[in-house]
Amino acid sequence: MSPLATRPNTPDWQLRVTDRDGTALHGAAVLVAPEYAVTCAHVVIEALGPTAGPGSTVRLDAPRGLPGWESAGTVPADGWWWEGSAPWDVAVLRLDRAAPGPPAAVARHRVGDRVRVLGFPNAENGRWVTGRITGDSGSRFGYTQIDVDSVTGFTVLPGFSGSGVREERDDGLLGVVCEAAANGRAGWMIPMDGIPRVWGPGPDRSAAPDTGTAVALTARAMTDLRTLLSPDLRFDLYVALDPRLRRRLRADQDLTVFASQLVSLAHGEYRLLGAVLDLLDEREDGSAGMLRVREAAAPLLTGHDG
Repeated sequence: MSPLATRPNTPDWQLRVTDRDGTALHGAAVLVAPEYAVTCAHVVIEALGPTAGPGSTVRLDAPRGLPGWESAGTVPADGWWWEGSAPWDVAVLRLDRAAPGPPAAVARHRVGDRVRVLGFPNAENGRWVTGRITGDSGSRFGYTQIDVDSVTGFTVLPGFSGSGVREERDDGLLGVVCEAAANGRAGWMIPMDGIPRVWGPGPDRSAAPDTGTAVALTARAMTDLRTLLSPDLRFDLYVALDPRLRRRLRADQDLTVFASQLVSLAHGEYRLLGAVLDLLDEREDGSAGMLRVREAAAPLLTGHDG
């Protein structure tokens, strides 16, 4: 157990997703605003079945600090991402009653950061795992790998999905656990700055809290462009892209996936979003759709992206 564990009587921002009588654990969730929590979409699917999505409702409780508190959490129309587009595996939940404590303060991660994660497998009050962020990897673009300390005694097990990845010292929320491998010795998180902020304002120490929202809105606007809707025109654009982008993309990808990865890569990794928009401008010839893309991308076009 971590010596930094939250004091037993202090309400924590980590919640659980359980069944209606609290006997079956499906995963965790993190409180990001007084009336909103974030978890993995696959946690909601595990609780409710494959038809889960916007409008679905799950049960949450808060065994750490406020035993007996529970709430229904409903997925809003704009709070669901499952496999089709980044961030790939996220569900936002609107709570139907006041949260048991203050929301988490969102922070940005860096490679090498020491982190800790609280999960609930076979432990109502939670079990701590500690580790270090090693970089972007995993089954989806934008996931971040965490190598778990081998001396902790615990690894990332079923029941950790949706758990918050915390700064080791300051307890800031860096992301939510979404995957694990190597018998739980490696885990992956979805960084908080990659999740569109569809909830209200809350504590945030991120240097760019709206980046995830701007990336998602820009990619969504791109899917209306004839340059991407036409396979031939999309291939022509693909050929004109910087080679670093071409190595990470396929012209025949699903349109939504192609747009999401194009914006995420161009902005987040290579600072080429401005150049990509210029290529689109040449092909769109001042279309209304291109104006909407430019408007959505405006918060991203700073520094080298401009």
